[in-house]
Amino acid sequence: RPDGKKVDREEIALEGRRCLICGGPAKVCSSRRVHTVADLQAKTTAILTKTMTALDAQTAAQKAVRALLYEVTTTPKPGLVDRRNCGSHKDMDSFTFMSSAASLYPYFEACTRAGQVTASQPAPETFAALRPLGCEAEGEMLAATHGVNTHKGAIFSVGIVCAALGRLDRVLWADPTRVLAEVSAMTKGLTAQDFAGVTAENAVTAGQKLYVEYGITGVRGQVEAGLPAVLEVGLPALENGLAQGYDLNRAGCGALLAILAHSTDTNIIARSSRERQLELVEELNALLAQTPYPDEAALAALDDRFIAERLSPGGSADLLALCYLLHFFKTEVKEDV
Repeated sequence: RPDGKKVDREEIALEGRRCLICGGPAKVCSSRRVHTVADLQAKTTAILTKTMTALDAQTAAQKAVRALLYEVTTTPKPGLVDRRNCGSHKDMDSFTFMSSAASLYPYFEACTRAGQVTASQPAPETFAALRPLGCEAEGEMLAATHGVNTHKGAIFSVGIVCAALGRLDRVLWADPTRVLAEVSAMTKGLTAQDFAGVTAENAVTAGQKLYVEYGITGVRGQVEAGLPAVLEVGLPALENGLAQGYDLNRAGCGALLAILAHSTDTNIIARSSRERQLELVEELNALLAQTPYPDEAALAALDDRFIAERLSPGGSADLLALCYLLHFFKTEVKEDV
């Protein structure tokens, strides 16, 4: 009031404040000192923790979707959907990927929450909690893309990284080594478990056949090892390119080629052969030795060649998205805290 006296909430038709602890009238609890200071502090801490936990999950999901959008718009990428063309695909374009990425926001948030909820449990328990979430997310993706598989690999790998973030204190999100060590702990024994009993006679999936014939473990082996193609190859290439003054697009293209040259992309093998994949690795290593960050013309020529052979390194594209995601947290996490 003008005289400096307080206006009661009830005077202006508002409900009186409720006690944070018991929900009763705050005036009563306060005047009678019903609750101890320690109880009030504990309740306040719980409220703040719940709020920050929700914000952390939202932040992880936002950056995960952003990483997928950065990946698809990085151009030109050999054989992949980008702003230049649809790569070696006839059933999808950049807009398909954008719709897919947007549909996965709730999933990435749920993965982070799963990590938060199971943080006190053994790491593999968190991974187990992701399986039903991943099945649901795949359905959401297919609904958004009218049945086109755009991000099945990313649902697996990016979802695991989000869960790892959920298990860790936010201050550790800026440390890629620590984040990916958590990924490794979560998926310990995954390769042996999934390929147990697989033989040349009963192998059905492409992954099983590659494991039996060549010992290739694919993305399972990558996550169990802590994603070395990201930590030791792609992310350093991305950051080195930026440090040399290249923009994010060209640095990202360089990172993708580095991943392709130093890992085994099973999508390439599925669309050609193991021999052809090894030839490409040798060729790319020779190219990168001369020019670690090829210009647009060189990348476009490589893109045209991949399209002519119907090659599409989708597995490497997922790893590039993870490079972007970890780069975001490494460079932006202090601003978010």
